[in-house]
Amino acid sequence: MWFESNSEHPLTALITGGSVGLGLAMARDLASAGWRVFICARTEADLKAAVEHEPRLTAIHADVTSEADRTRMFAEIARQTGGRPLDCLINNAAIVQAHDYQNPFTLKADRARLEIEINLAAPIEMIRLYLARRQDAPQTKAAIVNVGTPGALFPLDANLLYSATKSGLHMFTLGLRRHLAGSVVKVIEVFPPALDTGLARQLDVASQAANGPDVIAAVARETVAGILDGVEIIRPHAEARQICAAFPDPDPAFVEQINAGVKRRAGWDSE
Repeated sequence: MWFESNSEHPLTALITGGSVGLGLAMARDLASAGWRVFICARTEADLKAAVEHEPRLTAIHADVTSEADRTRMFAEIARQTGGRPLDCLINNAAIVQAHDYQNPFTLKADRARLEIEINLAAPIEMIRLYLARRQDAPQTKAAIVNVGTPGALFPLDANLLYSATKSGLHMFTLGLRRHLAGSVVKVIEVFPPALDTGLARQLDVASQAANGPDVIAAVARETVAGILDGVEIIRPHAEARQICAAFPDPDPAFVEQINAGVKRRAGWDSE
């Protein structure tokens, strides 16, 4: 078990996009395990409904693409926890849009930027803020959880930007795990299957219809169990395990060999 309960105060987690779907299901399971769970989302109505259904959750209305909202959110959580740092950050917020770069609809306007900001830039900035706030805090066990997708491992034609942004987040996760190796912060990546959460409204996903509320709940349970145990790679469904198995991880020794030839120059971190 990576996380152990504390008799003085409950463990704390923030789940972005935690008002609906898999995010809300994970929030419920963590709350049931005794955690204090903060959820954030852009849609106030969804947050209100989530808290009405699960009063143990604490909702914060915030847009993760907004620097001001990110800063305010961490400050509000610190205020409510007496300055104690979050034990777990779960980057779950995402959007999925259809794209076709031979279609005039895709070509007439920038439909990529928001997807890049929500799916890739925002989680990276959330992680930076999370780690910055932990710098001077007691070195207790913690975790950063990035919710990815098996579609990060290969190109998805219908939702090219989702595949590309999640691929970027996957690579960032691999690198971040190297940066934080040996620290008290676990870096965890989750590969859920296509779930019927309403996320992919512009797409027709063959396997999605079978993955309704019961599967979402089961995926959440397995994911939360993995987080509590500090499992670094969580594939919480047979579909996800099958797809991921077709794309094996790179050879660690070869990765080490390549990285040995790329070093930061002295003074890179001076203003």
